[in-house]
Amino acid sequence: MHKFGGADTARKLRCLEEYLEAYSTALKGQDFKRIYIDAFAGSGDRTEVRAALPLFGEDFTEPEEVTTPGSARIAACTQPAFSQIFLVERDPKRFSALQEMTNEFPNLQFKLHKDDANAVVQKLCKDIPWHSRTPDAPRGWRGVVFLDPYGMEVDWNTVEAVAATTALDMWYFFPLMGLYRQAALQAPSISSDKKDRLNRIFGTDEWFSQWYKHPNGPTDLFDDPISAVRTADVNQIEKYIHERLLSVFRGTVLAPLRLYNDRGAPLASLFFAVSNPSTAAVRVATKIASHILKRGKSSQRRSR
Repeated sequence: MHKFGGADTARKLRCLEEYLEAYSTALKGQDFKRIYIDAFAGSGDRTEVRAALPLFGEDFTEPEEVTTPGSARIAACTQPAFSQIFLVERDPKRFSALQEMTNEFPNLQFKLHKDDANAVVQKLCKDIPWHSRTPDAPRGWRGVVFLDPYGMEVDWNTVEAVAATTALDMWYFFPLMGLYRQAALQAPSISSDKKDRLNRIFGTDEWFSQWYKHPNGPTDLFDDPISAVRTADVNQIEKYIHERLLSVFRGTVLAPLRLYNDRGAPLASLFFAVSNPSTAAVRVATKIASHILKRGKSSQRRSR
């Protein structure tokens, strides 16, 4: 079993599940072929280790392992069912578990890929005939893509490819904590590898001049980065991520749901974006997603 996650994982998966159900229902009466793409599908399920809880006196319960559906199983159980479900997972053990899971749904059409998520998603975005009209899909193809990386694996080229389809809605669990750690407070602490990783995740090196300033006033940061310090806090960094997504998605990008770890530190930001510029498509998608994100924020405030 794939052991990971806590309350933050449950919240993001609940958002995904609610959206997939509402999305499939909304498109049920329309002649679209519906596709789900999971770029980091895991094993299909997740096993969460829940901590021991106090009983009466000094006794504690034993830690408990609880298995719940992961994103791939959530998609497989969505009704009305997706026309095709694409699952990408590079890890051999998790990929084998995915294969076993798909056997439980003989009536669904799965396509599994044990390869680099960026390469697979970019190829799917290019090759699927999103706007082609056929007897099976009189109005073309539509879908949802879920980007839930284990770290900072998603390249900007992948985000651009999703946006270019003008047919996919995207949920992107952006690794805010990982990004915050890569962007050290002191510019000299950012290695060339870290800079390259940040450049790939954003598709530009503009982040450096946006986040880093010299204490003694403006100067060319790339000519003299030694004394530069990061002045951007987590809110400004999240805002920059939002602006970058807005630069390529022709539909819209909603304000994210920020999730926190069990110590209260910012962990990730769950973004929702619509690539389809159609007013009707944007209205339906954002109405559903806005409600889900708003409820997620309310739930999080109550639990903190």
